[in-house]
Amino acid sequence: MLRRNLSTLCLGAFLLLAPQARAELADSEKPMLVEAGRGGLADKAGRAVLEGGVKMTQGTLSVDADQAVIQKQADGEQTVHAEGRPVKFRQRMEGQQGWLDARAAKLDYDSGSGNVKLVGNAWLKHGEDEISGSVITYNTHTEIYSAEGGPATANGETGRIKMIIQPKKKPAESPAKP
Repeated sequence: MLRRNLSTLCLGAFLLLAPQARAELADSEKPMLVEAGRGGLADKAGRAVLEGGVKMTQGTLSVDADQAVIQKQADGEQTVHAEGRPVKFRQRMEGQQGWLDARAAKLDYDSGSGNVKLVGNAWLKHGEDEISGSVITYNTHTEIYSAEGGPATANGETGRIKMIIQPKKKPAESPAKP
């Protein structure tokens, strides 16, 4: 219970200090380019199954994985389930907010809701701030993040989430005029 409360407190601190940023808005209106070693498409079902060095790009969004399943929804949005060693996710944030980078053993992404779930050695970096844990979820539309730790392991893993939150940089002062 104490551990969960501390995790929630840390998450709240991360949300307060994290700069407000949104994923690049135009990405969802661009076509998705997919490259893979092999794959198949069930056009009527709107389902593509891909294997072997899968690389997906849609505007500034990119996903690299060993295998992936893309499901096109009735409203034109897509869901992606990807697995890899690790799966890598990258997307430019709207305006001058930099890049969001993430990696994990598994990734689930829903372009309609903007929900991303990273499972297994999950890590996420936005600007200079970082968070890692067993599971990280975030929403590219609202920029709400959450993380969960995992069980402690015999090889020294504590099972706790870790965060690095950088202080806000002060604007450079101009030199005094004589």
